[in-house]
Amino acid sequence: MARPPPMYRYITMDEKGKPRESVVKLIQRLISFVAKYKLRLIVLLASASLSIILNLYTPYIGRLLIDQGIMAADVGNIVQYGLLLVSIALTGWCAGVFRFYMLSWITQRLLYDLRTLMFEKSVYLDYGYFSSVEPGQIISRFTNDIDTVGETATSGLLDTLFNSFTIAGAIIAMLSINWKLAAAVCLLIPLIAFTALTIAERSRAAYRVVRSKVGELTSKVEESISGIREAQSYSERKHIDIESFSRIGYEVMQANIRATRIMGLINPLMNLIRGAAIALVIVYGGYLVSIGETTIGSLVAFYSYLEMFFGPVIMVALFYNTFQSALAAAERIFEFLNAKSSVVEMPDAVDFEIERGEVSLEHVYFSYGSTPVFEDFNLKINPGEILAVVGPTGAGKTTLANLILRLYDPQKGRVAIDGVDLRNIKISSLRRQTALVPQEPILFEDTVIENIRYGKPDASDEEIIEAIRRLGLEELVERLPEGLYTRVTEGGANLSVGQRQLINIARALIRNPKIVILDEATSSVDPYTESLLQRAMKTFLKGRTCIIIAHRLSTTFLADRVIVLDNGRIVEEGSHLELLRRGGMYAKLYEAQLGEAAKALRATIR
Repeated sequence: MARPPPMYRYITMDEKGKPRESVVKLIQRLISFVAKYKLRLIVLLASASLSIILNLYTPYIGRLLIDQGIMAADVGNIVQYGLLLVSIALTGWCAGVFRFYMLSWITQRLLYDLRTLMFEKSVYLDYGYFSSVEPGQIISRFTNDIDTVGETATSGLLDTLFNSFTIAGAIIAMLSINWKLAAAVCLLIPLIAFTALTIAERSRAAYRVVRSKVGELTSKVEESISGIREAQSYSERKHIDIESFSRIGYEVMQANIRATRIMGLINPLMNLIRGAAIALVIVYGGYLVSIGETTIGSLVAFYSYLEMFFGPVIMVALFYNTFQSALAAAERIFEFLNAKSSVVEMPDAVDFEIERGEVSLEHVYFSYGSTPVFEDFNLKINPGEILAVVGPTGAGKTTLANLILRLYDPQKGRVAIDGVDLRNIKISSLRRQTALVPQEPILFEDTVIENIRYGKPDASDEEIIEAIRRLGLEELVERLPEGLYTRVTEGGANLSVGQRQLINIARALIRNPKIVILDEATSSVDPYTESLLQRAMKTFLKGRTCIIIAHRLSTTFLADRVIVLDNGRIVEEGSHLELLRRGGMYAKLYEAQLGEAAKALRATIR
């Protein structure tokens, strides 16, 4: 089925060219996920704090080792301070192990929580959202974007916090050793901050483009794989598909090159600043040693603190730029989580038991964006009536079905069952009493019986077997290698079209729906199987209100009434034979599909 134009404008950040949420808001939302695990966070912070303190203490012990041990030729102090350094290293190793384990657990838990929350969101989002967003863009959010956020944002944010403490501690230590040298080094901090922020601003915009292009690439792969049968049957299109994929792949490559080119500036610039600082410390510090204002041990300790300062500074600067990729991914994730359903349940909606099954559309107006489908549309379907809806592509057949199922709401007018507006009925109550039998059933990698049970999760095996018996489709089940317990491969590739439709119809029957939408579920099967399914349909539809979306007019034989839609209007209405006699649009569509056989039939009924 073709993807309709978006009915509701789900604007993405890529269309706007700027983030939907501020950096602070994004970080706050990420932290809110992590903050739930307080005990593990406390252990993580404690182990990280211990590591930082021990790291900052190490140069001080080294200073004592040089000045009071090596320079003073005091073996006792050399041994004492040497053992202390070994003890610090071992303790730091233990703290580091705890820190790494806790950080890994929190990161993986965040990934799990985000994926679960996004999946729950996808289940409750309305059909309008999914009809306006490419599946690949959504899949990319579940995979690439979540991984980027988990690996970069969580661990990176916490590491940045710890690195900030290390930087602050190193500055305090340098000031305590020699404030003149420390002041000279601190003059470089504004230059470091300006460099990182300038590059980060450009980097974030570049990574936003990368995330969008990766989503396009995922969409293309998903589209190509799902349509591989058609692609291989039209061999002359292969080079077109390859060229299309190659073009998108090239755009992804170019976007990544632009982003990494910007990112590539940060490390050399930071190393340049670091080199200048080291040269300053060696020259000026050497001078201070020569005039007796400081000791060699103090200079070595200062140099260690300088490295301890610049190491985290470079990591923070690199992370700040890498973080732009994570922010772009986080924007896309929260954009999905922020999406609002256009079909919402009213606060005063009630559970409603459908008794008669009368369906009415009253003065309905509906459009996809600026493209109108129905304008002041009216239709009444009587209780227990089988109505076939036919018409050319784009006439509004599928939209009509979606309105009755309340996958969409009309912009004006109302859709009612037994006189009650669908918006006043709880969505769960409506869906429990209706069933959609789609043209192509969604099958899962499980047994046939479990695929049927999808229609009613609490159905027993006996109920399902009875449903098959009532439909008279035992023959199709017997053709399966292990009957109802045959495992279905992905997409039902190991089943015939008829067997897939068996699952389709049985899945709907066990729900015992009052209203059924039948989207031509007997298309693409051989005549014998079609006759079995048609017979099953008659049994299934008895006593139920049914709307058949007829793509092949042979299915209209089941209908009590046929309506012909064209441009959102009912242009013809009557029984199958009545419409053939009139010789209007229905007769022309019928002749176009059945050719000479249709003409011969029309000749006999005139």
